[in-house]
Amino acid sequence: MAEENKREACSGRRAGLAVGALLVLVTTTVPYLTLINSLFFAGIFISGVLAAYYYIVTCQVRLTASEAFVFSSLSGTAGAVLSVLVSYVLLTGFGYRPGIEGLMLLIEWTRTLSPEQDELVRQLENVMQAPVRMTYAELFVSMAVTVFLYAPVSGLGGMFIVWRLKRQASRGDKA
Repeated sequence: MAEENKREACSGRRAGLAVGALLVLVTTTVPYLTLINSLFFAGIFISGVLAAYYYIVTCQVRLTASEAFVFSSLSGTAGAVLSVLVSYVLLTGFGYRPGIEGLMLLIEWTRTLSPEQDELVRQLENVMQAPVRMTYAELFVSMAVTVFLYAPVSGLGGMFIVWRLKRQASRGDKA
């Protein structure tokens, strides 16, 4: 009972959610940082780790793996929604597509590694130069798919940090 009251009273819960959501936003919209997510959504996973870690350390609460999964999943959900909304604004307002740098690198690598693949390079360049418009229906579908992908990965990050902290505590490690 005291543990639940402590969880509700601590302002670190919201801050932890915000930390995780902002990290998701940064790793999905900032140029070249988006490449971090090419390794099993590493930026999303780390956002779940940091969200749960911040909450656990700030509020001094014990979380089970399932509680950490739910908490970090909420952080991933908030980050996914923010990411899609910011991407929509960048796309419609400024014509910038977050993550396009990865496609540009792929085109350059294809050109240098396999010059005989001219048709593939032309197709990739056409994809990159094509005008992009997004309707509200596409925005909501994109949001649903993004939440479906980011929330569980972020939740796994929360489970990982709980496992890691419990392992450290059982060994008596300080770092």
